[in-house]
Amino acid sequence: MKVWISEKISKPWRENRKILASILHLLIHVGSLLPLLVGLWDFWQGNLGANPILEVTHRSGKTALTTLILSLSITPLRQLLKWNQINKLRRPLGLYAAFYAGVHLSIYVILDYGFLWGALLANSLTNKFILVGSAAGTILLVLAITSLNLFRRKMGASWKQLHRFVYGAGVLAGLHFILAVKPGVLRPWPYAAILLLLLSYRLPPVQTWVKKTR
Repeated sequence: MKVWISEKISKPWRENRKILASILHLLIHVGSLLPLLVGLWDFWQGNLGANPILEVTHRSGKTALTTLILSLSITPLRQLLKWNQINKLRRPLGLYAAFYAGVHLSIYVILDYGFLWGALLANSLTNKFILVGSAAGTILLVLAITSLNLFRRKMGASWKQLHRFVYGAGVLAGLHFILAVKPGVLRPWPYAAILLLLLSYRLPPVQTWVKKTR
């Protein structure tokens, strides 16, 4: 009886995994572009509050971190669910993370400081979260550029080694969020907890356990 029930549940799942992955691929594009469209609409309608630059800076940063976390979660989900088709979702999520990180940094450099590099550097040395965030954004930018198939073919095995730095970008992005808010503010900590969980998943003992259970 248990075998029959298990088969009834697992068979539709096995047969429809590819379709579900395609639907998720579409939803990822829609969901990732939605914050940009909402931000542009709010700008047009004047709904960004008393400090619109600060508001769009916060929005773009949170969206970058969210899409980065979603990108890092693809491998654990693929392994735990035995769902190889969702592996193709990792690249667009990573590119959206790099895009929003670029928007986040551009707002700070262009709108907030108007390319005043001296003032920007002085503020960066005073507020370490800016240096940490800039490092995270730089890593994501490099990974986005080298995600092109041309670089993947030319770099060979070193391509995978380079793209492991995405975990470093995740750590730096989480730390950037924590340092950017006042002590006692809890908003960054759910993001940090999820990042810690995803990083723990990459530990050799956890990977050994995953391989045994597959």
